[in-house]
Amino acid sequence: MESKTSRFVVVVLLMAALSLNGCSGLVGAIQPQSGSGSVLALTVRAIPLVPPPNTNILSFSVTLLGVSIVRSTGESINVPLNSSSQQADLARLQSDSAFLGASASVQAGTYSSLAVSLANPMVTYCAQTSETTGCATSSVTTVRGEPAVLVLTTAPFPLNVAADHSTGMAVTLNIGAALSLNPATHVVTGINFGAVNVLGATLLPPSFSNLPPNAFDFIEDVTGIVTSVNTSAQTVTVQTATGGSIAATAGPATIVSPNCIALNLGTTFTCAKQGQVASVDTTLNSDGTFSLLEYDPLATTPGDWIEGIIDLVPSSSSRFQLVVNNLVLAPSNSLIGGNLALGSGVTVNLVNPKPFVIDTKGLDVPTTSFSGATDSSILQPGQTVAVHVTTFMPASGTTPAVASADSLYLRFTRVTGSVAGAAPPNTFDMQSFPAFFGLTIPATVQLSMNSPSTSFDGVADASGLVTEQPVSIRALYFGLPTSVTPTPTPFSAAKVRRIR
Repeated sequence: MESKTSRFVVVVLLMAALSLNGCSGLVGAIQPQSGSGSVLALTVRAIPLVPPPNTNILSFSVTLLGVSIVRSTGESINVPLNSSSQQADLARLQSDSAFLGASASVQAGTYSSLAVSLANPMVTYCAQTSETTGCATSSVTTVRGEPAVLVLTTAPFPLNVAADHSTGMAVTLNIGAALSLNPATHVVTGINFGAVNVLGATLLPPSFSNLPPNAFDFIEDVTGIVTSVNTSAQTVTVQTATGGSIAATAGPATIVSPNCIALNLGTTFTCAKQGQVASVDTTLNSDGTFSLLEYDPLATTPGDWIEGIIDLVPSSSSRFQLVVNNLVLAPSNSLIGGNLALGSGVTVNLVNPKPFVIDTKGLDVPTTSFSGATDSSILQPGQTVAVHVTTFMPASGTTPAVASADSLYLRFTRVTGSVAGAAPPNTFDMQSFPAFFGLTIPATVQLSMNSPSTSFDGVADASGLVTEQPVSIRALYFGLPTSVTPTPTPFSAAKVRRIR
């Protein structure tokens, strides 16, 4: 029989969703108005499993339905989300931050708590611990959970908000606390958002980072369809499939990726065109706006793209499997539509593929045979790739979805480990990776000191990294060493986050 508590949770979730749908929030930016209140900007990030994890988390998706803060008087104030039904993959957010939402009319005063409404939690994992490369086919498993309303009353609460003041806050979701794990088999037995310490929050900006002045957080690798470009204002808007739109403004420090040249689009902001598929790196500023750090086009026309982490050793030269952690959906006549959820497995068939491309974004990368390849046997578990979908068949029963693809990019893997040693400013060594990577010795992580530079969160630069310290990175992963001499830099990091 359904408990009173579970019925109450569902009612609260529905009320939160309805109240948010009735609000008209600004999309992708908040413009404060003097005297009307204070700006509150929220991002969301995840705390990963403690390395080395014996349970390999491939995806942990949730839908965020509502966020509210509660005044000390008891009044609950909704913070409009950037999307009315915002999806997040916590596996991506172990190194990254996603824009959650903002309000420009938070009244001055003391706030006692934060409430977050979640639904549709789904974790996809494998429990392989032998440190052989890739998950065993039979071990890739999906577990679903129940909706929940999480409430935080501890630090940074009670929170004092001053009049006409900007406050940034990172909402944190603790993956390890939310999962029930069998300590012997490392199997996920359930998802429990009601457990202790699942929800947390920290004020922004971080105490240590290389954020520019007046910035709250990095909001990076925002991938979707470019819906508008204002060349006079130097503003580009990207519509994502899962998290709403982000409108970012270019400045003197903005750069464009090498893909602008490869696609014959120029070397300046004029590379950005409406209708492109693109990834943007931005900062969320203290006034609620976004500054464009880098513009990276992936395709010149709209289309369906699937991005995900490779979990199995490829089964043939033209076929492989991935677990979805991001999507781009064509604005019209989408082949995928609503038939593919984050965390789902997809079998990808390469049909007349174009030469593979490394989406370097201008980072330093080693010499590798990946660029120009067309054979899926070069792909390795742990790599994240994006593919352009030409045909799509939804999942049926236990049979996963099947997609045909004609283009493939190597993109950014999110992974957590611990520091094995640092040689600042250019590299550090990392160990204790998830077992399915098959990395049994420390791997060198290349850092970029030029433009673009590696983003740091929790430390100002590589000199702040300490041996045995847990860190999460967003990095291009080039795979296992292929000879006695290891690949000099298996990872090239766009982001490094120290895990507190």
